[in-house]
Amino acid sequence: MRSSPASSRAWPESSVLETPTMTIRITEDEAETGGYAFVDLGRPAPSALLSFRRQDAEPRHLGAEGWQPEVAWLAPLSISERDGRAVARFGPNVVDRIEELVPIEIVAQDGTSFGVVSWPFITPAPAGYGILAAAPVAPPSLTETAARDVSPEVPVVADAENAPASALDPPTPPSAARASLPLAEVTVERRPRVWPAAAALFLGLALAAAGGAYVYRDDLRMILATRETPQPTSSNTPPPVVEQAPMTLAAPSQEAPRPSAAELRQRYTRLIEARASAPAFLDLGETALAAHQGGTAFRAFEEADPVANADAAWQLARFYDPSNLDAVARTAARPDAVRAAYYYALWRNRSPRHTDALRGLCDANTDLAGRDERLRNICRP
Repeated sequence: MRSSPASSRAWPESSVLETPTMTIRITEDEAETGGYAFVDLGRPAPSALLSFRRQDAEPRHLGAEGWQPEVAWLAPLSISERDGRAVARFGPNVVDRIEELVPIEIVAQDGTSFGVVSWPFITPAPAGYGILAAAPVAPPSLTETAARDVSPEVPVVADAENAPASALDPPTPPSAARASLPLAEVTVERRPRVWPAAAALFLGLALAAAGGAYVYRDDLRMILATRETPQPTSSNTPPPVVEQAPMTLAAPSQEAPRPSAAELRQRYTRLIEARASAPAFLDLGETALAAHQGGTAFRAFEEADPVANADAAWQLARFYDPSNLDAVARTAARPDAVRAAYYYALWRNRSPRHTDALRGLCDANTDLAGRDERLRNICRP
């Protein structure tokens, strides 16, 4: 997600959080099925160990077992340099533990702060621990998971001062383990093709009708002349000749094929690299919704900047609105009245549909508003 929309987001009224201009950029690793992200720190990293500190609640430090009061230094799965900027890659043990829109400060081990970023939506891992993941399971240790997946470039150190020397040895790359796994056999059931047969039958009937009309064209002219032309008053007056226009067959309409998930992800990546404008991301989001690709649509609307674009805010609110029963929205986000209210409230009193939708959402969740301070503050007139 681009840094400009993330930095400008804020909870309404008492939950407003102001952050300085950020150089951090977080994007999902499209090569994985979810739970992995690249963290572009915006400048070189003096240390490979980083600390993730949330700014909205306590405990604020992300550690091996979740959020904890003590600071923890986490090693990325890999780290590289692009145009003078350090780019770290993290997996589900970090990505799935941080909820969307949570303000996160990223700090290096020497105390260098890279800034505060509003954490974007990242597709959770199939067995991850995020709020959008399936049933939670007991999370493994960060150091154990990192030791299995980390590349040889970055050592895994949970505590840099007390770790033994053997902990700094580079582990075996995951590619060797993946190469030894057997491939599962997939049986594809071929279904009978109904539409081609129906189209062929329709075309055959049309051709037969056209042929019959051509063979009996003279009789047809006489019939039409008899029915449509009044009888002549004199027997010497020849009947008028009625010319028949040639018959043409209209080709059956065909629905344009939907783009695949891979094609939509490639378009999204190209737009990110080109730093495209908000209308381009909105168009991609609408195309992805029509193709039933909710995850790509969500990320495209998020890149369109809901703070500055009413359509982007509306689409993101619909993803979270519990009253929206669209199956495509449910593939990307679970119902969340608080987050839906947040996106509706971005355009309250400026857009009638946002204002009406927010009012209806608040009226339908009065019990939740009594328990949740954030929803209560948003719904307050």
